[in-house]
Amino acid sequence: MGIAHISPAMSPQRSSREDRGFSLVELMIVLAIMATLALVAMPWLYKISQRQELKSAAFEVETTLLAARMRAVKLNQPVSVQIDSTSPVQLSTIEPPPPAPTPTKVPPIMKLPVNAATLSTTPNAPGGVITFGGDGRVVTVPTPQATPGNWYYTVQGPVGAATPNQIQVQAWPNGQVKVVTPTNWY
Repeated sequence: MGIAHISPAMSPQRSSREDRGFSLVELMIVLAIMATLALVAMPWLYKISQRQELKSAAFEVETTLLAARMRAVKLNQPVSVQIDSTSPVQLSTIEPPPPAPTPTKVPPIMKLPVNAATLSTTPNAPGGVITFGGDGRVVTVPTPQATPGNWYYTVQGPVGAATPNQIQVQAWPNGQVKVVTPTNWY
């Protein structure tokens, strides 16, 4: 019994050149494939980001209108939203002045990102204003009279695109406000 012998199963084996890793050529091929996939996916990802920006703008308009409606019900007085559709689109909430000696608050202004979207109203409300009464109903009389009984705020974007998408924000006389997204996107 003396000297321990190493069996062939326990002896360290030297790895051959093929087992040590990837060659530079293999890495370059993988990088080329990844770059090609990224180039193909970039326009698609850009279009998705534009759609999300447009959806976000429409939901901002909806949120501003709903907040004005809730504020009108809380105060039991009319609250208006003034719409300035020049770029950048701005929506200002106008509340009745509080009783004295409370200081008058500056009306909150919501601005959409520049070139994200344009906003148009159907039918045109006088002065670009929609007013919610103390009961939460729309009290603005549109001109011309709305055919189905509601107001459409069309958010269209991206600005300058050959085929822009449109999302409608509807405000019904009963105070309901909802976003209608298109089924076909360009």
